[in-house]
Amino acid sequence: MPDRPGQNRLTRCRTGCMRCRVRRRKCDEGKPRCRNCVDRNFQCQYGPQLTFLSKNAHTIQASQVGTPSARYEAIRFINEEPQKDITEAEDDDMDEIPSHIDLPPHSQEAADTNPLSHPPRNEDMPSGSEEPVSHTANDLPSTAVLSDKDESAVAGLLALGTSMNGHDLGMADFTVSSPEVVTLTSSTIPSRLSHSRPAFSPQPMLPPKSPADELSPTETQALLRHYRYEVASWLDICDLGQSFGINALQVAMRSPAIWKSILDLSETSFNQLHTQNPRKEGSRSFSQFGDEDILDNITNSALLDVLDRVMDSISNISTAWTMKRHYNTGLLNALSSHAVGRDLNAAIYWLFARLDVGTALASDSDVQVPLPPTFPCLTEVDMVADPYEMVFYYAYRPLWLCAKAIHFMHNEEVSPYRPPLHTWMQLVEELEQWYRERPQEFQPMLELEMDDRLAGPERSFPVVLFANGAGLFGNQLYHTAMLLLLHNKPRTARITDFQSAAMSPLWHAQRVCSISLHNDRRECWDPCLLASFFVAARRMTHESQQQEVLRGFDRICTVTGWNAHDSVQGLRVEWGLLDET
Repeated sequence: MPDRPGQNRLTRCRTGCMRCRVRRRKCDEGKPRCRNCVDRNFQCQYGPQLTFLSKNAHTIQASQVGTPSARYEAIRFINEEPQKDITEAEDDDMDEIPSHIDLPPHSQEAADTNPLSHPPRNEDMPSGSEEPVSHTANDLPSTAVLSDKDESAVAGLLALGTSMNGHDLGMADFTVSSPEVVTLTSSTIPSRLSHSRPAFSPQPMLPPKSPADELSPTETQALLRHYRYEVASWLDICDLGQSFGINALQVAMRSPAIWKSILDLSETSFNQLHTQNPRKEGSRSFSQFGDEDILDNITNSALLDVLDRVMDSISNISTAWTMKRHYNTGLLNALSSHAVGRDLNAAIYWLFARLDVGTALASDSDVQVPLPPTFPCLTEVDMVADPYEMVFYYAYRPLWLCAKAIHFMHNEEVSPYRPPLHTWMQLVEELEQWYRERPQEFQPMLELEMDDRLAGPERSFPVVLFANGAGLFGNQLYHTAMLLLLHNKPRTARITDFQSAAMSPLWHAQRVCSISLHNDRRECWDPCLLASFFVAARRMTHESQQQEVLRGFDRICTVTGWNAHDSVQGLRVEWGLLDET
C-alpha cells in the first residue's frame, strides 16, 4: 500500500529504552524518561551503549595473546565446615590470598592429575574428612600474581568446597548399604508386615581386614560368587527380597566375624559339590575370629549363629539331626517378636525355624525355637499390592502350622481350657483354609495322578510340579503337617466336613514324595524339606516305591552335596534292602 503524501515514514531505531524495545514501540529516546513510559507510567531504563572508535577496532592475533599464569608454590585440599557462612569465607579469603591455594579435591584432580608429593594431614581439617593430597610443581616459582578473575575463581571454589560435606564421590563409591541395625527390644507383633528397603549410601564397601585372612583375592571372589548364587539362593527360597543374598553380605562388610563365617559356609558347600577338592578339617577357622560388635548387636549375633548352624547342618546333615540342640533362648525370643516382617531379622528367625523343624521331623522330637502366637491375616488387596508380602505369607504360614503340629504331637500337658481336640481341629481347619485360598503362584503347574496314562505305567507316585521354590516349599510343608496331624488324630475328631482325599495320610505322604522326587534344583532344597521327605518315605510300603525313593535320595544328595548317607542307610535297614546297596 503506497504511503500517504503527507505522512513522514518513521525510521527504525534500536537505541531506545528497554521498555519500548520489548514492546516493539518507537521510542523518542527522551531522558530520563521517554514519552511512552511517561504516558503509561512505566519505569524507563536504557541499556548500556558500547561503541569502539575506528582506531581501536582491530583484531588481536593469537600469537600476541599472552596467557597469564597463576603460579603457586603449593596447593593443598581442605574441606571447610558446612556451618561457616559462604559470604564470610569469600571475604576472608579475598582479603588475604596466601601462596597456598586451598581447593576442593574434585577441582584439583581436574587441574593436576599427576600428584608429586603427599604431605601430612592438615591439622585444621575436620576429623571426618579425608587426608589431603598436596601437589607441588617444581617448575613453578614461589610468587603468584592473582588478577581479579583469579580471585573470583578462588572465591567460587572455596564457596563450592564449603557447600560440600565429605569426600569427592565417584560412581564406584555408590553402593547399596546394609539395612539399619535394629535393636530387638519390642515384644509386640505387628498386624501387617514391616517394609524395609535398602537405601543408597555413598559409603565404599571394602572387605574387613584381619590378620587371620589366608585367602587370596581370587579365592575370596570365587567363594563369594559361590555363596551368592549357590548358597544364598536356597537360603532365600521364600524371600523375594533376597535377605541372605544381599543384606547379609552388606552386614558382613562391616563385621569380620560374619565375613569369615560366610566364606567358611561357602567353602564347605563348594567342597561338597566338588569332591575332587575335599575339605581339610581345621585348615581354616573363619568363625573363630573375634568381633567386639557381635555381643552388642542382636542382629549380628543371630546372623553369625544361624550361618554357623547352616554350615554344621550341611557338613553332615544326618549327624546334625541326631545332635542335641542348644539355642540362645533370649536371642530367639527377641527374634520371634520380630518374625513377622521382611527385614533381615525376620529372615534370620525363619531360617532358625526351618533348621529346627527339619531336626524335629528327622529325630521325632519337639521344636525348640519359640513360635509367634499368631500369624497375620492377608487380604486380597494386600496380595495384589505387595507380592513380597504374599509370598512371605503363603510360604511361611505352612511352616508355622507344621511347627505347631509337631508341638501338638509332643505336648503332654493337657489344658482344661484348651482340650487337644480343639487344638487339632483348629490346626486342620487353618491348613485346609491355606490350601483352598492359596494363590496361583502356589498351585502346581502340572499334576497327574497315578492312574493317568500320561504319568506312565512305571510311575509309583503322582506327578506334581511347581514353578518356583516358594510354592514347592509351602505345599510340601502343608502335606507334611497334615500327615502328622492325621497320624495323631483324636478319637472323637469329626472329619466328615472335609474332603475324603485331604483326610487320607497316605495321600499326603505320596504328595510329599512326589514333590521331592521331582525337585531337581539345588536352590529349591532346604534341610526341613529333606527331613519331611524322610518322614513321608517311611510310610511307603510297596517295594517299587521304596526303590524309587532310594534313587531319589541319591539324586538329591548329588544335586545338593549334602551328606545324608546315614539317614538313607537307616531307611534301607528299615525296609530290608541292604543287600541291594
